[in-house]
Amino acid sequence: MILITYSFIATIASIYFLSALLLNQRQIKEVRKKLIYLEQRDTQKEITLGTSNKEMIAFIESLNTLLGKYRNTGHKIESKNNAFRETITSLSHDLRTPLTTANGYIQLLSEEDLSGEQLEHVLIIEERITAVKKLLDQLFEFARVEADELELNNEPIDLNNVLRDTLATYYIDFEKKGFVPTISIPNEPFIIFGDKEAIKRVFSNVVYNALLYGEGNYVIHSTQGNRRYTISFSNHSSTVLEEDITHIFDRFYTTDKSRSKKTTGLGLAIAKRLIEKTGGDITASLENKNFSITIVFEKDPSIW
Repeated sequence: MILITYSFIATIASIYFLSALLLNQRQIKEVRKKLIYLEQRDTQKEITLGTSNKEMIAFIESLNTLLGKYRNTGHKIESKNNAFRETITSLSHDLRTPLTTANGYIQLLSEEDLSGEQLEHVLIIEERITAVKKLLDQLFEFARVEADELELNNEPIDLNNVLRDTLATYYIDFEKKGFVPTISIPNEPFIIFGDKEAIKRVFSNVVYNALLYGEGNYVIHSTQGNRRYTISFSNHSSTVLEEDITHIFDRFYTTDKSRSKKTTGLGLAIAKRLIEKTGGDITASLENKNFSITIVFEKDPSIW
């Protein structure tokens, strides 16, 4: 009789343990679903669960406390980012006007009958003003991209034509560097749905970056696979190190040896954000001092 009693108690205990375990599993699954819901939506809701389990109640309270801290941190970061973008936009606007005026006077001076040395000085000033204006344009453009103020006009465009047009504008720059780039662009059109000006800006920023930091061996290739188009830019560079690769698309990032170039470090950051908005992908790599940037677009299924 005692053996039967012990067996009965053990069975009851097992059933209770299994029931509690299943109940906890259901409750954990329910909490997980609610966490996913809160993660996908911008809401101030907290996790609620009908349970009398003290441990589960304490667990949910801890989660809600963490959620509150996470939201507060997110609001602070967003507020600082908004202030940062507004500051950049204001600075760009405020500095553009005097620069435009100064550039106008420089243009008038360049038309005067100046001596060789005077003309050289005027040309140097003009070059510096143009460089500063380009930096301001990048700052203003980056602020607009970050604030999601750019409206992209998606339409069928030929990547190869956009790439050719962009490279043509840098022909003189390559000549000044003393290098002839190796360019391979098929005559076949590579059609994607995207914003032509945005893609052109991406190509332009990448080429400008290569001209600024590259030291020769410029290679530009346009290729296609079964489901994707790939545009690659590569050049020799001793200023880019392996540890730079993971940060190369970060805003304001420049390699240590290139800080004297007086650039914003925004060109590639803008390129990455524009590519992402177009649905493409952009990556960087380094092998034997050969720095490469690769841009990939998935083909539209209707074009296969």
